[in-house]
Parts: sequence; structure tokens; C-alpha cells
Amino acid sequence: MTEEVISKEDFDILLARTGLQKLDARQTEELRSAYKFVEAMKARVRTPRGFDAEPALVFSLPKPGSAK
Repeated sequence: MTEEVISKEDFDILLARTGLQKLDARQTEELRSAYKFVEAMKARVRTPRGFDAEPALVFSLPKPGSAK
């Protein structure tokens, strides 16, 4: 049994807001089943992170006058 993250009615409202109302029933259900992944990604992206989460590769410009 598939875990339902969003009801069909609520998902139809989201589709109407985005302009994707011209989808057939199969396409709509496929997108609705993938919605749980969007919610999980949204939770990860909005999580506060410290400086240690930044990439290790950082480009720093030399101070003026220090270049030879």
C-alpha cells in the first residue's frame, strides 16, 4: 500500500496553481506519487546548516598589493 502524502483534492489545487491542469489521470497520479520526494527534499533544503556543510573548495582573492 502506498503512503499518501497529499490528498488528490489538495494535489489538484497545486496543479491548478502551476498551470499543469492539462494532464491525464495517469500523469497526475504519477506526479502525486512523486510528491513525497519533493516534500523530503524541501525539508532537507530548508534545514539550517553550519559552516561545516559548505564545500571545502573555496576561492579567495589575494589582497591588493600582495600579488607579484
